[in-house]
Amino acid sequence: MTIDRRHEFIRQTNRVLRETGFGTAAAHEASVLVFDSRVFSDFQPVMAELLDRRERARAARFRFSDDRKAYTAAHAVWRVALAQCLGTVPEDVTLATTDDGQPRLPGSALSTSLSHSGPMVAISVCAAATVGVDIESIPAKVDMEALVPMFCTRAEAQVVDAMECGEEKHRHLVELWTRKEALLKAFGVGLLTDPASTPATPDELILPPPDAAHYPACHTSNVGESNLWVAAVAVPAAVRGTSLHVL
Repeated sequence: MTIDRRHEFIRQTNRVLRETGFGTAAAHEASVLVFDSRVFSDFQPVMAELLDRRERARAARFRFSDDRKAYTAAHAVWRVALAQCLGTVPEDVTLATTDDGQPRLPGSALSTSLSHSGPMVAISVCAAATVGVDIESIPAKVDMEALVPMFCTRAEAQVVDAMECGEEKHRHLVELWTRKEALLKAFGVGLLTDPASTPATPDELILPPPDAAHYPACHTSNVGESNLWVAAVAVPAAVRGTSLHVL
């Protein structure tokens, strides 16, 4: 019965992915998939069977059940999505990580990234040296204005300070935050590098920080329009477009 349910989950997920048009990205394009993990709640716990030992251990460490379920769904759907792009089955998708924790697909020319915030999940795939994606729920769970000195460059902070408080300012901050997170993920450093030292101007080519000099320069932009989430993707210069697919 468990095997049947796992196959049903894979079949249904493949179907909805095809309905959104998600698949192997076109040349010079990144594919971004956004979905609410609660859509797959009927398939707990069979989704956990698709996770590797490291992922299952990470899921078990979540204090709250909702966070554990969101993590499990995110990683299970990620494997189904990658299998579709690679032309294989989810069980045969090998996900490795660098020493910095950046995901890698050994033996493939594809790069991938995953992000989740609350129940919302974003997955990116592209044929490039690297890719980074980030998603944040709206409204953000943290006080974004209080974090300005920690993640904004001086120029970015000046723009924020000139804005009136309200929804527009909050969204501006979340958009900036997601662009910066996506960019630092693409550079393989995440928040191990001081985000206030790396600008995240939309669509501007940004050089990697010194401790990630082996990565290519990347540009970052926000994708999609929603009152519930904000997402961003960062890719090398050769990747000139993004296709967004929302479940």
